[in-house]
Amino acid sequence: MIKKTFYLLCLLIIVFPANAQKIKQKRVIPRIDEVDPGYLSTTLLINPCLDISLTDSGFNDKDDNIIRMVDEAKAAYPANTCNNPALANKLFKARFLQYSTITLVNDPWNLDVEIVKQNKLISQCKDTACLNKVLDTIISQLYPLYMSIPIDPPPTSDRLCGDEIDLANDKKMDSVIKKLVANLSTDNNCGSKDFSDFGDNPSDEDKSKPYTNVLFDVCKSNIGDLFIADCKMFGNQVNTETWFYLLKPNAEPKLLFNSHNGPYYPLDSTCNGMPDFMTSGRYSMGESQIVYYRYNGQQYEAAYSYMEVGIGRDDNGNGMVIADLIEKKEIICK
Repeated sequence: MIKKTFYLLCLLIIVFPANAQKIKQKRVIPRIDEVDPGYLSTTLLINPCLDISLTDSGFNDKDDNIIRMVDEAKAAYPANTCNNPALANKLFKARFLQYSTITLVNDPWNLDVEIVKQNKLISQCKDTACLNKVLDTIISQLYPLYMSIPIDPPPTSDRLCGDEIDLANDKKMDSVIKKLVANLSTDNNCGSKDFSDFGDNPSDEDKSKPYTNVLFDVCKSNIGDLFIADCKMFGNQVNTETWFYLLKPNAEPKLLFNSHNGPYYPLDSTCNGMPDFMTSGRYSMGESQIVYYRYNGQQYEAAYSYMEVGIGRDDNGNGMVIADLIEKKEIICK
C-alpha cells in the first residue's frame, strides 16, 4: 500500500507541472515585428503602416506595384497615423484581433457583422484622435473574446444527423445505396486504386466483398434520410471529395452538397432545421481554405469562407493564423 501511494505521488509530481503549464498557457497578441505572413496583401491587412524598407520578407521597396499597395494601405487612415508608433501599434493590435478571432469562432458570419461595423467607424475618422478612440473601442470589444477562447478548442459535433439506418430490411433502399456507391467509386470521382478496407496490400483484400473507394453513412435527419459519403484518403492525402444526398422514396437521390475540400466537420449551430458544418481544404503547410456551409431549405450553400494564413508563432510556440480573402453570402434561417 505504501509503495502504491508513493508511486501515485511520484506520478502526480511528474505529470502535474506539464498539465499546469498547459492550463496556465494563454493566448497572446504578437508584437508588430513578429508577424511574417509572406504575402504583402496579408501583411498590410493587419499592419497597414508597414515600412517595407525595414522588413526581411523580401518585398522590393523599389517595385512600383509594391509601393502603390503600401501607399494605398496607409491612405485608408488619417494623415500621420503611421508617424505615431503608439498609434501604429494600436492599429496593428486591433486589426490582428479582428482577423485572428474570425478563425477561432464557429460562427464567423456573426462576428463579421461586428467587424464590418468597426471598420466603418474607422473609415469615418478624419483625424488621429478619432482613430485612437475607435481603436480603443475595438480592442476592448475583441480582446476578452480572443483571450477567452481555449488554445485547444473543443471538438465540433460528431455527426451531421441522428440514428443510422439499417438497410438489411429495406431491399429497395439498399439497392439505391449500392448504385450511389458504385457511381461515386468510378475513376471520375474516387478513382479505382487497388486498395481495400483491410490495408494497402492487395493480398489482404477480402475477395468476397465488392471493393469501393467510398466511405459512407446513412442516417436520419430533420429533412429525411441522408446518404453521406467521402472518398477514402491514402498516404499523406489531407483533402477528399464529399457528397450529401437526400434519399427520397420513389425518386432519385437529391444532391445537397459536394466539395473536393472534405472531410466535413459538423457544428452545433443550425439553419432551417439542419446543422451547419465546415470544411478545411489544405492548400499548403501555411494556408487552408476554410468554408462554412448552411442549409438554405433546399441544399447546402457556402455562407462564409476565408483563406486561413499562417503568420508565425507566438512566444509560447503556438501557430498564429488570420483570415484573409473573406467571402460571404447571407443564408436566411427560419
